[in-house]
Amino acid sequence: MAPETDPEQDPRWDAVRAAARRRVPTPPGLVERVLRAVARGRRTALDVPGEAGHLRVTEQVVVRLAGTIAAARAPAGVRISAVAAEEDVVQVLVSVRFGIAADQAAETLRREITAELSRQLGVATAVNVHVVDVHPG
Repeated sequence: MAPETDPEQDPRWDAVRAAARRRVPTPPGLVERVLRAVARGRRTALDVPGEAGHLRVTEQVVVRLAGTIAAARAPAGVRISAVAAEEDVVQVLVSVRFGIAADQAAETLRREITAELSRQLGVATAVNVHVVDVHPG
């Protein structure tokens, strides 16, 4: 078995450090959308059709369910940072371990969450997974 090395000693980690030092601008309109959401309380509900009628599931419940699914289905080396709903889309923020193919891990998790939400709620729910950080291990 090869000795375990500290990933922060890997010379490729310098690129991650350099990226972390760069200021990331706030996306246009983000502050306004957050303030509008807070002001109106974001009590949006999802209508789930059933045999005996419709069930209304609040946005908060969908977010909690998506977070539980994300935590259970996250591939090795992927940490869930946050889960929220915005504009009827579940947004999942993750951190990936250095050396993992971030785009593949995010897509795998997105498919898993989407499929399980659809199975449990009976309706399709849009899910986005964003890699927002890299961690050493």
